[in-house]
Amino acid sequence: SLNYQVHHSPIPSLQTNDTMKTVAPLLLALLPTASALRKVLTEGGKLDENGQRELMSFTVIFEECVGKTIAECEALIQADVEANPALFEDRASLNYVEHKVREDTDNSYFKVGLRTNAQETGVAGILGDGMIFYPWDWCYPDENGDGTPECRQIGPWDCDVGTPLTVEQCCNMIKASVPNADVHGNYLECYASYPVGSVSNPVDYGRVTLQVNKDGIVVRPPRNE
Repeated sequence: SLNYQVHHSPIPSLQTNDTMKTVAPLLLALLPTASALRKVLTEGGKLDENGQRELMSFTVIFEECVGKTIAECEALIQADVEANPALFEDRASLNYVEHKVREDTDNSYFKVGLRTNAQETGVAGILGDGMIFYPWDWCYPDENGDGTPECRQIGPWDCDVGTPLTVEQCCNMIKASVPNADVHGNYLECYASYPVGSVSNPVDYGRVTLQVNKDGIVVRPPRNE
């Protein structure tokens, strides 16, 4: 099933709220009846900085891709693009970006992802509240002499102290809380992660990111954004 969310791009020809109320049902009528429409956000009628009304742009969430191979997912998305060109700004196809989800066996397992805000001036975290999480235990060398590493949960860390900390400040705080190397001799490090809509990662409705596991299976619903 598909999940459609409405975003906006300015268009001069739409001049009234009544026009927006007319356009939205027409666009939605293009959806195939077999698709389950979960949520549509309609906030039309807003004025942009030039005094023009705004038209909706669609972000489509391709939930049917979860559990499919990359090739199967791309074929499903292409079929949706061809069946509903108006939802994709009349594009003939979309561009795909493959992103492997992190696992504790990856070479970069010791790095903590720091999601920034859209302005990239501070750390926002994946929930937007400044909290940073590390998904695995941190395993120290054998401390008890029995040959078994001692693994402990680390984090979460709050990188919003009234004002969001910068990536460097947040990372320094995190590393100070876990100063010792793990069983493999690695120290905790950080990397910046930029959200869609940020300076380094602007919105692109012609782009679809496929989150896949090590076997090339899609594990999260992709979307064009």
